[in-house]
Amino acid sequence: MGSAAHGQRVPNRLGEGERLRQDILDTATRILEESGREDALSLRGIAREVGIAAPSIYLHFKNKTDLIWTVLDTAYSALASLMSEAERQAAGTGADAWERLSAAADAYRRYAVDNPRRYRLMFSLEQQASVQRHATEHHPLTRVLHAWTEAVERYLTDACPQRREEAQTMATLLWTGMHGQFALWHTLPHPFAEDDAILVELQQALMRRLLLPSE
Repeated sequence: MGSAAHGQRVPNRLGEGERLRQDILDTATRILEESGREDALSLRGIAREVGIAAPSIYLHFKNKTDLIWTVLDTAYSALASLMSEAERQAAGTGADAWERLSAAADAYRRYAVDNPRRYRLMFSLEQQASVQRHATEHHPLTRVLHAWTEAVERYLTDACPQRREEAQTMATLLWTGMHGQFALWHTLPHPFAEDDAILVELQQALMRRLLLPSE
């Protein structure tokens, strides 16, 4: 994409509008990840980094809240897709119900471990405070909740059908339990935070505790 002499971009050619939108979104995501604070994000600052006039952002996002919402939606959608794809791949290898659910949980854990800044951003109360309260039921985190619920429901259908109606409760307990582990692990000093083996062990222990019948 060409640039004007004064440093701003020339008008978009066909197809470049979507790339510009992605550039804005990527820049906003990076700023939020690096700062961890909503107040560090300004539309003028984003425009300056991307090389456009600030009003151009409004062609792609209604306002700053809409941009933050889109950052969240993108992150949660990616995580939910990774979980679902991991479960599908496990099913394709002939894995049993426990192994398929474990694959989804493994994908969640790897995302949290491999993307610590983004993971913290996704669950930051500060930067979600501006989200409209009436839209809570449409919050993008429901994408991940649905991925958990569907994975647990499929497991219970195969392994323990009489508990299938508990799927959402079990999924919520599993998700919040694992999230608590990751939140703590991310605060640990080195070298403790360099080895996630303890997370694998805790994940399996939590799953067994919640989902396997008591002996």
